[in-house]
Amino acid sequence: MSDFAGVLILSLVASAVSEAVSYALVYRTEQFRQIKAKVQQCETKLEDEGRSTTGTNKNKQRRIESIEAQLSTARGKASSLQLRSMVVVAVVQLGSIYLVNSMYSGRPVARLPFEPLNMFRGLIQRGLPDDSPSDACSATFVFVLGGLVFKAAIDRYLQLGLPKSTALPKWVTNPEDALGMKK
Repeated sequence: MSDFAGVLILSLVASAVSEAVSYALVYRTEQFRQIKAKVQQCETKLEDEGRSTTGTNKNKQRRIESIEAQLSTARGKASSLQLRSMVVVAVVQLGSIYLVNSMYSGRPVARLPFEPLNMFRGLIQRGLPDDSPSDACSATFVFVLGGLVFKAAIDRYLQLGLPKSTALPKWVTNPEDALGMKK
């Protein structure tokens, strides 16, 4: 097995362990499930309110602001629940990076098809000796990029966290109000 494949496998395992820890500490709890249901309920109400044409414009705006406040509160509660798992996940990731650095110290695991910009070279070649070719890629860089990709894929496949908000931010839908400008 090549060094590149070994680093990717370690990255996949570290991402899976991180998600398992998050599941055990947060996502399977009843409190998080209730918050998740509340967020989904608020988002459904918000979509319905946005489509509805009944009521005056002021009343509709007040209802929308009330639902947005409930949604914001529920997302804040979920974030505070997720904080404890983030600490454990950070320790797992740091331990994994230490393991990868000790296993592949000073060895390039991949070659880039281009020469990276100078501002990114320090990240891409972290832990490699100074006499390494300019297109060499370190195990740490591959591990971190693989971890980002695998974590996103696992999150999307298992759908454990809160649903992503589909509503556009206020500054996009109504920039005059966001900037404090009157029409």
